[in-house]
Amino acid sequence: MEQLDAVRLDKWLFAVRIFKSRSLAAQAIGGGKIKINGHGVKAHRLVKVGEEIWYRRDGRTYKYEVCGLIEKRVGAKDAVAHYKVTEDADVTPEVREMLELYRTIDKGSQPRGKPSKRDRRMIQKLKELD
Repeated sequence: MEQLDAVRLDKWLFAVRIFKSRSLAAQAIGGGKIKINGHGVKAHRLVKVGEEIWYRRDGRTYKYEVCGLIEKRVGAKDAVAHYKVTEDADVTPEVREMLELYRTIDKGSQPRGKPSKRDRRMIQKLKELD
């Protein structure tokens, strides 16, 4: 197996199983949710060992340090060896625990199934306000 110097960002994100498909990785990159060393990037940007990838999702920032380069998708146990998750310094463990608790409580208040007639009317009124 040959040693890689750099790999496309979207391929790497898919290969290490951060995203389920390469197109989802490209969409996240295009949407500005992925940054390398704090700078916005494009999907064709080459990733090198030692770089830090920031991924913003659900109001949280996940930081991954690139430890190894692969282009082909591998099993989950093998994929973990190619990156290291670094802790977010600006979020304390207490705040992280409170956010997790809030998310579990908030999931219970989400409506199930399709909206009722009343809900649809309220949604339509909100759309008309814009």
